[in-house]
Amino acid sequence: MRKILYWDIDGTLIRTAKAGLYAFEQAVAELYCREIDFAKLITSGMTDNHIAAQIIQNILKRQPSGQDISALTQRYEAVLPVHLAARKGLILPAVQDILEALHPNENYVSLLLTGNSRCGAKIKLDYFDLAKYFNFAASAFCEHRLERNDIARYALETVQNLYPDVTPDNIYIIGDTPNDIACGKAIGARTIAVATGNYSVEILSGQAPWWAVKQLPAPAEFIAKLSS
Repeated sequence: MRKILYWDIDGTLIRTAKAGLYAFEQAVAELYCREIDFAKLITSGMTDNHIAAQIIQNILKRQPSGQDISALTQRYEAVLPVHLAARKGLILPAVQDILEALHPNENYVSLLLTGNSRCGAKIKLDYFDLAKYFNFAASAFCEHRLERNDIARYALETVQNLYPDVTPDNIYIIGDTPNDIACGKAIGARTIAVATGNYSVEILSGQAPWWAVKQLPAPAEFIAKLSS
């Protein structure tokens, strides 16, 4: 039976040493000549569009328009490569080994379900040489969506159009935040919570995922769990 693996990016596949926030900081300075205090914003597990909307609302004291959000996220994407190169990011433990093991196996399809835009996701994964493992055309990004649950619903519709035999029981959402668990549950998928981001395994386990781990195990153990 084919299994669909939807991977989150930040805190799950990679850590960028906050390159994304520094890129937003530069974009805000260029577009609004303002500084932004990220301590006042909720960014972990949020979409790029949601972060941009929070920033604009904080600065302008009004609801942001779609044009406002688009302008800020596009400038963020433009400066992101510079900040990725300037920071000491890393691929998280076992990630590349698992992706390499799954890649040639037709029974496993690795896709992205992320709060990043398509462009932002490609920039990050190209930088870490991980983009080659994912089908971007069938993946789910924030695009014009603010909330992760909406991205998950789009992901489910997309994958079931591509693979009509796939049921939610054979879809796995892999992420490092409670929002990843919640969006997986919203579509009836199995959720794998990995505590390599900003949340402990105890906090993630409290959200009742299908499986919670401190970090991803070796490929053989990971694949065995999917087959259980």
